[in-house]
Amino acid sequence: MKIKLVFADWCKQGKSIYNTPEGIDLSMGSFHSGTTFDAEIDVLGEENSLRSAIRKGFEPHFYVVLD
Repeated sequence: MKIKLVFADWCKQGKSIYNTPEGIDLSMGSFHSGTTFDAEIDVLGEENSLRSAIRKGFEPHFYVVLD
């Protein structure tokens, strides 16, 4: 499923660091609120339920974990 991946915020230990010196520094680069990337995800046969939820106004939020 092709998607637009929109960067929301920098967090540490589950909390926003938006108004900290580190958050400001990180947000000065390519990763700041609203930055959008073309992406593709494999939703393992759940594309219809995901699309349905989004059409109803629900917004899934994801985060990235490196292997």
